[in-house]
Parts: sequence; structure tokens; C-alpha cells
Amino acid sequence: MGLSTLCVAVCCLCLVSTSEGQNPNKEENKPTGRCSGWEETLSTQLTAPSNFISFLNTNYKILPKLSSGCVMSFNQSANATAVADLMKVLNEVYDDLNPGTRKMVYLWIEKMYSKENGPVVNKEADKEPVKPTGKSGDKPGPDQGKDKSNWITVNVLKLLGRFLLQAPISTIKDIGGNINSSLCSLYSNVTEPFDKFYDLNSAQANVLFQGLQKCNVNITDQKEIAKLGQMACFFAPFTDKLNQSTVNFLMMKLKNCSGDVKNVYQNLMKSRPTDSINAEELKNLGDAAVGFSVNQLGNLSKKVIQESLDQLKKINGWSQGQKKALLEKVLDGADTQNATGLKKLGGLVSALDSKALGKLKGSDLLEAFKSQDVAQSADSMQPVQKKSIVRAILKDKSINEALKDLPPALMSELSSQTLKNATDSTLTLDFLDKPIPWNRGQALVIIKTILKNLKTPEDMKKLRDAVTGLTCSNLESMSVDNLRALAANEKMTRDQVRCAAAAYFKALNKKLADLTAVEITQIPPSFLLFLKSFDELIKMQSSTCSSVVSLLAQANPKLLPRSSARRQEILKFIKSCLNLDDTLTLNASQVYNLGLAVCYFDPKDFDNMGTDVFQGAIDKLKDCGKFEGKVKESLASKIIATYGNSSTWTPDVLNQLQSLLSLFNSTQLEKLQTNADIRVVLGNILSQVMKPEGFVAPDLDFTPKMDDVSKAFSKMVLGDQAATPSSKRRKRATAYNCSNVTPPTTDQIQTLNAGCTAFSPAQLQCMSTDTFTNTLDILASVKGFSMEQLTALTVKALEVYSQKDLVKQISSLKGIVLAFSQDQVKEYLATPDIDMLSAVGESKDWLNPEMQSKAKIIVDNFLKNKTVSNLTSSDLVGMRYFICVLSAEQIGNISNAEYSTAVSNIGKLQCPSDVLTALKNKAISTFGSPDTWSEHVAQDLGTTMAGLTGSEISKLGERVMPFLTPEAVSLIPPAVFKSLSAAQLRSLGTDNFAAVSSAQIAQLDTVKLQALNENSGATNPAYSAGHKISPAFAAITLALTLLTVNLL
Repeated sequence: MGLSTLCVAVCCLCLVSTSEGQNPNKEENKPTGRCSGWEETLSTQLTAPSNFISFLNTNYKILPKLSSGCVMSFNQSANATAVADLMKVLNEVYDDLNPGTRKMVYLWIEKMYSKENGPVVNKEADKEPVKPTGKSGDKPGPDQGKDKSNWITVNVLKLLGRFLLQAPISTIKDIGGNINSSLCSLYSNVTEPFDKFYDLNSAQANVLFQGLQKCNVNITDQKEIAKLGQMACFFAPFTDKLNQSTVNFLMMKLKNCSGDVKNVYQNLMKSRPTDSINAEELKNLGDAAVGFSVNQLGNLSKKVIQESLDQLKKINGWSQGQKKALLEKVLDGADTQNATGLKKLGGLVSALDSKALGKLKGSDLLEAFKSQDVAQSADSMQPVQKKSIVRAILKDKSINEALKDLPPALMSELSSQTLKNATDSTLTLDFLDKPIPWNRGQALVIIKTILKNLKTPEDMKKLRDAVTGLTCSNLESMSVDNLRALAANEKMTRDQVRCAAAAYFKALNKKLADLTAVEITQIPPSFLLFLKSFDELIKMQSSTCSSVVSLLAQANPKLLPRSSARRQEILKFIKSCLNLDDTLTLNASQVYNLGLAVCYFDPKDFDNMGTDVFQGAIDKLKDCGKFEGKVKESLASKIIATYGNSSTWTPDVLNQLQSLLSLFNSTQLEKLQTNADIRVVLGNILSQVMKPEGFVAPDLDFTPKMDDVSKAFSKMVLGDQAATPSSKRRKRATAYNCSNVTPPTTDQIQTLNAGCTAFSPAQLQCMSTDTFTNTLDILASVKGFSMEQLTALTVKALEVYSQKDLVKQISSLKGIVLAFSQDQVKEYLATPDIDMLSAVGESKDWLNPEMQSKAKIIVDNFLKNKTVSNLTSSDLVGMRYFICVLSAEQIGNISNAEYSTAVSNIGKLQCPSDVLTALKNKAISTFGSPDTWSEHVAQDLGTTMAGLTGSEISKLGERVMPFLTPEAVSLIPPAVFKSLSAAQLRSLGTDNFAAVSSAQIAQLDTVKLQALNENSGATNPAYSAGHKISPAFAAITLALTLLTVNLL
């Protein structure tokens, strides 16, 4: 009986995995209008306008909410006058429109004006289209004999306005093909045609400049620069052709730029001598002074800088090296020990060391932060500086007084323990309704303080970052309306969404199959991802399942782990609802309707998809994140089938692919054309992909791996200078013959930034002194340098700075110090201060066996004049990874009070297990026995939780388990992990589940394994592949459990 039960159970699981569910009639799922409410009226008015301007005025405030789906359904034979009226208003609200809507508006105009007849010019939409006469004042219409390649006439350009920037690069290039082009006509007839192009990027600006140069326009002429608008912000390539008068005029124009124009200023200031500049001239330069290099600023006299300080302190964009160069010449003549002195420094305050900041009175600091310049300087401060300021303020000010005037950037350094003393009269909902980066420990304390005031959906919307402090028990008692309001907050964690979804469906008190289409549309899309069981969806009527598909198409797939079985459940349901047996039958409209659900497609789905249809899916695939394995191979093959080999790709193709370039290897990417247009587009793409900070479990890491793209870009920038892999692997302290080496330039280093790993050790060591000092901020912050490259930079630093100056520069060298020899560490870090430790100690590499002896020397030298018991919370924060080389005895001697306010920073460190044990003992002496620890204590302790013994960890409350950090979970020894009970494992949460290792799983029995897998969110948790558990193993595990139950 046991064996038969096992077989039946396994077979049942197999059937569940292949069931088809409902197969609605295909005809019922044909794409229809996607407009709703006021959008439907708008769509109708476009073809049959009646008091249309009045309608637009009435709905002006809600027009930014126009959906891309509605625009997609707009009639392509719309009334020309109505189109012009709508486009005028859409240009006014352009910045507030959803990016997808902007794109769809452009495509609608393109489809309308590239067809032969174009929009209907007369007001009666049912009559034959009438061609415009072309006279001034006519509504834009198509030109006689015009084909798709030249559909953008000057009138259409005026109509598009800012929406031109949604066009492909090739289209923008085509409008400026010759002197008779639409671009030339627009430029000659409109005063400032590019004035509102605030989202212009460098690739677009590049082709527009190319087009203008074909208009017989001298773009370096002051009269022409006056017309450039936002294009002036990309003037860097032409600055060397300007006379001084025109340079001054350009600098005035740059003040109107919405983006970073430091590179333009750098080009303008590059050859300007600074040793003869007087204070008046420096003041007159205004923001352009940010273009001076560190060396140029060093050549300015103290008197000039001090007399220009009122202007210099207001400038944004100074690098830390520039600030230090200025501060060196200011401190002699400035009193920084009071609020007045700090206000005089303005934005340069962030270059003051933590010791100086910590000596100030709390009242002076809070007064100084009332100055916008000083408040903004906090954004670029290091944690040790922030902690020193917060500690100084709280010495003589209450937490309630501090909260009123602290800049948002400093709030993160308020400990949860301190925040517990804040009252709800300070932590009001209006106070929270600001962009304050609360961490989760703080948020838990805040929510506990204000929970009684959270009553309405409007209250929920004001939580912002503090929303992460809501626990599952908080969410369980909330109303449907409040839960719906919370769902719109992108800061909600996966576990919160899962708990909120359970509470929402429970509060609905209805089966999904009984919901009306209207009720279904009100479900927050993210909640559907966390349905307890997808079996309910399978039972839905064919008439309503398409509404669910529409919601799933909007839900963020990144909420689910990459290997979650729920992804396959969603895909199966969608295919069943759409009666989609093969993606070969998909059309473009269906792909659009699927939205983000295309992220769940398997390799076969992509293989079978038509190339035209696949192009329509590209925009959504870019938002899926990282692809690996067979899906990655399938996508790469489909992209080549659709766009051709990489050697033929145009800037348009690169712009369409964006992060999907990560699907290709170095060999394929090195075949890209190396022209300027390609290089600019590739640089833009790389700048938009940001790596997440801190620990991310592999199964929740959705950041595309752009390493090979970065290498290809580096080779484009450097050409033959690019280092080969073998040239990066040279032995330490090699003497290079620089006569045979092409050294890096400042421009190259600034362009490559993190890609500077492309330089060989020889190139780095042979760079000029000026290049090294002017780019040290960049070079010292590059994470991927090899030890040989760091050694070359160390040699260069020793060559550039005297012994005395090098000691001063330790904080600026940062990671380069890793390559110091033991003797160099003893010499140059003989008396390190906490700012040096903070700058140098950011790297975990100090814990490598070959580095630990040097790390201990640095710590011992730091503690020569300070005992461990006297370390302040600022010291503990500033020590960073150097804390991990303290002995257990030293850690035991740390002050409990100081430790308690630095605990969340220490909890981010991945120290060795013996150090984690010592830190855990310190936590027990500070916060009490682990069985009494609250959610916020567990969250703040972070990795320290991994130092608990099996006995201690088994006593943690179930409510605490979701608030362990994933990083802590990943560090728990397997032998300790098995001590967790089934109830604790069941409460672990989605993010923590993703961090569990296979070694930890191997220690669990069947019951605990099932409990752990409940965090996967799938209908059949045993199917979760998050930890490489095979479906067969999971099925047998479940079957064995069923067998056990049957035998009882």
C-alpha cells in the first residue's frame, strides 16, 4: 500500500504540472479598445471632436495618467485639428507622462503621418481625407507623394515637439540629411526649437548636431548657440573652437541644463591657466569653475579662493578631490567651529573630516543645515561623517528636535534605539510624506509609533519608505481599500506584498471565480503573483480570465525569485486563457497585451515566436532583468535572427536592445561597428544599468551582467590601447619602460569610469602626474582592479606624492592602499585617523589571508592612542571591515551604548564566523537574550545573527524570522541552520528563502524542507527550483509526507 500510495502521489503531481485548465474561445480574446472612463471619451473625440478644447481643459490634471494601451488603440484616421490640440497639451504634461505612454504617442503619430492619407483634416471624420495646403497655420498633414522615409515634415516636427525624442536614432538622423531637410527648416523658422528637450541624451544630441552641420550652420557662432536650447548641454566636442566671448555666452546657456554638464565645463576650462585668475574672475565663472581640475584648483591662491567662497560654496558637482583642494586653502581663514563658519563653507562641508564635524555643537549643526548648500552637502558624506554629526547633535538635542531640521541624507544614521524616543507628534504622516531613506529597522520603530494613526488610504500613501516597517500582523487587519493603496508603494518588500495579498483576498470574502470583470480590474496586479493557489484561476470563466491576464501583464515579475515555480504557473494559466498552444500564432497586439508576462516565457516560446512579433516584445524583455542558461541562448539566437549579426547593428538596434546586450559574449560584441554613434549609444546604455548595493541573493539578482558590454565599450574608446588579458597579469613591482606605453588620458579615464580595468598595469603606472591627480577620485573608486593594477597605481602614488603628502592622501587613495606592502602600511598609516580607516576599510578584501596581517597593523596603529572601550559609535561605523580583525576580547570591551547606535552599520559586514560569534555575544550583552529580540533588533543586527548557536537560534520568535536579513541567512552555518524549527522556517520569508544555500538545505528533514519551501509562493512549493532541488526529488519528498500521513 505504501508503494502504491507513493506512485499515485507522484503521478498526481505530474498531472498537475501538465493540466491545461480553461480554454476560452479565441474570438472572445481579440484585442479591443484599451481605454477606460475619460480615456474612452478622449479616443472618441479624436475622430469626432465636439468642444474638444473644453474637454482637454476639464481633464488637464488627469491627462498625465493617460495609459499607453489607450494610445495604442487611437484611430489612425483621427481629425488633424483634434490631433494638434491634443499634442499641444501632451507636450505641456510630457514630464508627467508614463515613459510607455510617451513612446506610444510617438508611434501613433508616426503611423498616422507615414501612411499615404494621414489624419483627417476636416472636422467631419466620415468624409474623405483632405490634404493640407501647406500654408502657415495649417494643421500638420502628410505631403503629396511622401513616403515613409521622409514623413516627418517641418509641420510634423512642430507637432511632435518633445515627442521627437521617442523616435529611433535613425529617424532623428534622417530629418537632418541635407540642407533642405525638415531639421534645417525647423531650425531656421523657430527661435529655440530644442528649448524643452529636457530628456535629450548624448546619442540623440550627437545626430542632431550632425544634422545641423548640414544646414550650413556654424554651431560655434554665438548667434547659433543662442538657438540650441538643451542641445547646448552636449556641446563638449566643439568647445575648442570657441573664442572667449562665445565661451562666456555658452556658460550662460549651460545654466539652463537639466542634466550633468560637468564634462562641458571641463572642456571649457581645460586649457585655462589658473595661477593668474583673480577673485572677481573666479566669481564670474560661476558654475563653470567645477570644470577646473584638482591641479588647476591647487594653483589658485588662498586669497582668491577665500574671496570667492560665497560663489564656490554654491556649486554642485565638485568631486571629493576638488573639495579637498579648495578646503585646504580655506580652512586657514575660516572658522568652522560654529554655524556661521559652516554656512560660509556651504557645499564644501562634506570635505570636513568626521573629527571636526563631531566637535561641533548640536545647535550649530542644526542651524547650519537650514542653509540649502550645507544640507545638500550631506548627500555626498560618508557614513562616518554622518554618524559623527548625528552623535554630536544628539548630545544636546532631543530626537524630536533633531528630526525637525536634519537633512534626509542624515536620517539613516539615527539608530532604531534612538528613534524609539521620537513621539507621534513629530513622526506625523505629513513628516513621513517626504523622500527620506529610512532603513527597515527604523521603519519598524516608526510604524509601531504611528500605527494608530494609519486609518485611510490617504494615510497609507504618505508612508513612502516607512512602509517597510509594516509587519504581516499589521497588514492582516487592514481594509481592502487600504491594502490597495499600499500596493501602489514600490518600496513594499516581497514578504509584505505576499502578506497584503493574503489579507486582501481574505477581506474580499469571495472566490476569484465569482468576481465580476470590474472587481477583477480592481485587484492590485502584484497581489495576483502571491495567490495562495493558482487552482482558483484555472477555474475562472473564459469571459473573465482575460481580465486576470491583463493584470498579470502589469505585475512586476521581479517580485518572484528567478527560479520560482510560480512563474511557470502564471505562464500556464496565460496560455490556457488565451488558448495559446504555440507562440508561433502570437500577433503583435497579443504580445503587447501580455506586457511583462513575456518574462515568464521559456526557450521554446522564444524560438517559435515570429521575428516581427518578437520585436514587439523587446521593450518588455528589457524590464525582465537577467537571463541565464537556455533562455539566454534562445533569446540571443532570436535577436540575431531578428536584427542580423552584431556586425550590422545600428545605433537604433542598440537602443532597442539596451540591457539585452548582456545576452552576448565578448566575441560577438567585439564585432560591433566602432563609429562615434555606436560608441555614444553604448556609453549611454552602460550608464543606465546600476548594480545593486549590498548583498543580493543570486535568485533575486535581476541586474543584467554587463561585463562583456563594458569590455567592448572600453575597446571602442581605447582602440589599440586596450590591454590584453595577459598584459594585466604582470608580476608585482615591475619596472615598465614607459617609452613603449601609451598612457591613459584624463578624458579616457572620465569616459570609462568603472571600465578603467581595461588599462594594463603598465599604462596605469606610466600615466602622467597630472592625469593621476586629476582622476584619483575615479581610479580609487574602481572595484575591479587586479592586485597588479593596484600595485601599479601604488607605484604612481609614491612617485607623485612626498611622504608627508601621501599620508594626507590616504583617504583619497581608498582601495589602492590594498596594494601597499607591509612596510608601506607601517610607514604611511603609522597614525591613521578614523576617516582614513573609513576610506580604506570599505573593501572586504582586507579579510583575505594575505591581507589580514596588514589590516591588523592598521587597527593596532589606530588603537595606539585610543582604547577599544573608548571607541565611539562614529569610530565603530568608520572602522568598516577593520572591525572584523578585532579579537573577541576587544569586541567584548566595546561600550554597549556606543555599539547599540552603530549596530545597523556593523550588521552589514561579512566578518569571519569567530568574529560574528564575538559580535553576537556583544549583542546579547547589549539587547538581552535572543528570545527577547524584537523585529527591529533582528533587522539591525544583520549578519551578526549568523553568530547565534543552534540553541540560541531555535529560540527566536517566529515573528522575528522575516526580519533576519538575507545576508545573515546566507552566513548561518548549516549545522546551526538545522536547529530552526519548521514553524521558524515557514516564517522565513521570500527574500530569506532565496538566500538559503544547498548546504543548509541538505541538513533539513522532510518536514522542515516542506516548511521552508512554503516561502517559494508556488501552489506546489515542492516544485520550487530556487535551490536546485529537482522536481522529482521534491515530488518524492511530498509523496513520502503523504505516505506518512496515510500510515498514521
